[in-house]
Amino acid sequence: MSDFDLFQQEVINAYHEKKELHALSELGNPSPTRLMKYCLSLLYRGKLDEDKQTLNRIFNPFNKHQDLESGIKNFGADGFKSLQNFMMGRTSRPREEIVKLLAVLIDFQPRPYEIWVRKKSDDSEETPEPPCEPGDIDLYTEEKETGNSGQKEENEPEEGLPGTKADAPTENGWSKIKKPVFYGLIAFSGMLGAYQIADNFDRECMYWGGERYVPIACDEKVEYTEVIPIDRKLVRNFRKIMQPDTLTLKSAGKVWYGKPSVDSVEFYTMKGVYPRDRQKTLKPATEYIIKKYVLEKQ
Repeated sequence: MSDFDLFQQEVINAYHEKKELHALSELGNPSPTRLMKYCLSLLYRGKLDEDKQTLNRIFNPFNKHQDLESGIKNFGADGFKSLQNFMMGRTSRPREEIVKLLAVLIDFQPRPYEIWVRKKSDDSEETPEPPCEPGDIDLYTEEKETGNSGQKEENEPEEGLPGTKADAPTENGWSKIKKPVFYGLIAFSGMLGAYQIADNFDRECMYWGGERYVPIACDEKVEYTEVIPIDRKLVRNFRKIMQPDTLTLKSAGKVWYGKPSVDSVEFYTMKGVYPRDRQKTLKPATEYIIKKYVLEKQ
């Protein structure tokens, strides 16, 4: 399961938990019109100030509207139909923008997605090894429990001789415990492999999710987005650079760009077609482009 799939699962779970606790009275029975009005009300109350970058990518990606409010109103109630379907469980594969929008509306923490990924990574790195408690099982002391600590089996070699039976864990100790674990791992690996094979057979197409290509079944439809044959190299490696302020002049020739409008640029990790307009091809970012659209804006 990808990081974004985990993020999606956490967001929808948080929605259902808050709904059960009656913490989302305005979203308890969502309709497209209610969702749009709720989004606007949060905007008017200043509750979305820290989410404007995320929301502008959703409602005003090409800077056609003078402000976020106009973008939401132009999006219209019909545009919130996909969000309603996701919240009601009618679709399990929403666009990435829909998941991020729900995270904003229910005040999911941490957000946005990039911060959630960093926190998840930090948490995994800082998780310490569990300390050994006095009551933990010692795999090599079963002999004490059986009361045979003072007896040696016949022909048993002296302890500590290299290459002898004493070096190997006993059948009654190590092997007895390890074998079920070993066979369990084999069974789990087999099941996981079968699941992945089935999943790959089912997902032979993909669509652009705003930051990356998302695998999908070819007979599935995604609103406002073209579904195309899958390219697994693009799925693995092609990403939109969401924090272009991290680019430097050393990035010239290593990243690619496309122009959604005359005065703006989007950067990507690989060459290829421009995801927003597949008739265009991404160009290598030169020092001039990075200076003009990144460094000078800082």
